[in-house]
Amino acid sequence: MRLLPILLVAGCATADGEPRPTASSGPLVLELFTSQGCSSCPPADRLLSRLVKKGDHVAPLSFHVDYWNDLGWADPYSLPAWTARQQSYARALGDNRVYTPELVIGGAAGVVGSQESAVSREIANAARPALLAATARWSGDAVEVKATAPADADVFVAVWEETTHTNVLRGENAGTMLDSDRVVRRFERVAAAGHEGSVTVKVDPRWNSGAVAFAQRADKKIVASALLPR
Repeated sequence: MRLLPILLVAGCATADGEPRPTASSGPLVLELFTSQGCSSCPPADRLLSRLVKKGDHVAPLSFHVDYWNDLGWADPYSLPAWTARQQSYARALGDNRVYTPELVIGGAAGVVGSQESAVSREIANAARPALLAATARWSGDAVEVKATAPADADVFVAVWEETTHTNVLRGENAGTMLDSDRVVRRFERVAAAGHEGSVTVKVDPRWNSGAVAFAQRADKKIVASALLPR
């Protein structure tokens, strides 16, 4: 596991301990901060892939950070914006560093993303978000998202590429074929708190895209969400 100091700045459960979906609840948003340049990350990527198969009561997302790109391999899915998002979580959660792999659950708790028992425990204990009033209209190269934001939270949409395969040639994972699911490719604000809004997001047809919209307060807690399937 790699650490980086920050210099820039409950619901019901199923028998296996996971939150039970209801007609009035949205999926629990799970954000994995990962990097192809970090040797500790592939187990967390595989765990996220297993969480994808759990069903629509969770919305796993993979954000590839850029702060390990100088170790010999530039992660092709990494963006400074994803690093900034993780740093904002660290500040909200009272942490003085960011690290990979980290899984942030519902915007309210962060755990090592490869530690399955800790991940399962936090998912089981997490508050269930409300169902967000959001719709999506997909076309071949775009998705138009409309949503009504709660009074205290902005609405965002994350558009993902379903599955990626990368032959890593250098760095800590050199010689490894790395697979990642739900890799976030676009992230946009849809509506400001207390307002209706819409946004059209360009997508690549090759991504086999899906999306999730969610309402997030200033303290980073995600209070409502909705999957937006094609």
